[in-house]
Amino acid sequence: MLLRRWLDAAGIHDPVLRQCYTVCIRDLHKCDEGRAGWWGLRAAPAALRPHAAAIVTHGYKADAYADTGPVEERKRRLDAYGKASFAAIQSGGSADPILHAMAHTFRAFDLPRSLAEDMLTAMHHEIDIRQPATYEEWRHWATGIAGTPFVVLMLVLRSDRIGPWEPLVRELGELFQLTDVLCDLADDLADRRLYLPADDLDRFGVRAQDLLAGHWTPATAELIAFEADRVRHRLPSLVTALDGSPASAWADAMGRHCTLLLGLVHAAGADLLHRPVRPPVSALFDVWQHQWRTVIPC
Repeated sequence: MLLRRWLDAAGIHDPVLRQCYTVCIRDLHKCDEGRAGWWGLRAAPAALRPHAAAIVTHGYKADAYADTGPVEERKRRLDAYGKASFAAIQSGGSADPILHAMAHTFRAFDLPRSLAEDMLTAMHHEIDIRQPATYEEWRHWATGIAGTPFVVLMLVLRSDRIGPWEPLVRELGELFQLTDVLCDLADDLADRRLYLPADDLDRFGVRAQDLLAGHWTPATAELIAFEADRVRHRLPSLVTALDGSPASAWADAMGRHCTLLLGLVHAAGADLLHRPVRPPVSALFDVWQHQWRTVIPC
């Protein structure tokens, strides 16, 4: 029932498009696992939710290709998905429901192809680089992975150009991605990947092989606290800087979402190396309910 209301509010009446957007929304609901996609979607005006779902689900699917299977297979699948994405944007459609909805959104909001290229390039880089050498390299990767999609979402959600606010929106995406790395540390280690900067490990005397083996030490606790505090200390000033922007209310909710996750990372202790951090639904509801109420009826 809700999906039909959202599609009606968005003026999407073509049966094929309605089915494609429905696939995006349902896939997003199934795969989000507390990463803010589904929760943030409900914070958008109903008329824009199908479009936001198409963008986020497209990113999640590309990320899945970059994250699973042998390295060469990941590259092949991501390259093929990128080519199919650009072909869909160019032609305005695809037999793949997610690509069809994504292409419709790109054309409906006149989004430049470069936004999709930047995201896919960052994901390709992720396959090749198993561990960033420096914090700046980590930030650059995180901005490409999440900063660019955040800009796309802002363009869609506000249906205009975010102009001078764009660097701040990209930075918010970066902070969210760095938070996500800490939450997913166990999954990445199980896949023999380590996204924490090598120079930070050296600073605290933490050995990569110990992390990969799941060995928690006092030095590891200091390292994790340091990385979490880096994000936590930047969040308030960034959210304040976005006050008055088109992204203001959404940025405030995202800031509280990241703060919630960082608190859980800190509380996880040694478990952080063995299972991913996933927030309880009740806590997520507390974070997002105010923003949801601003867009009622939903």
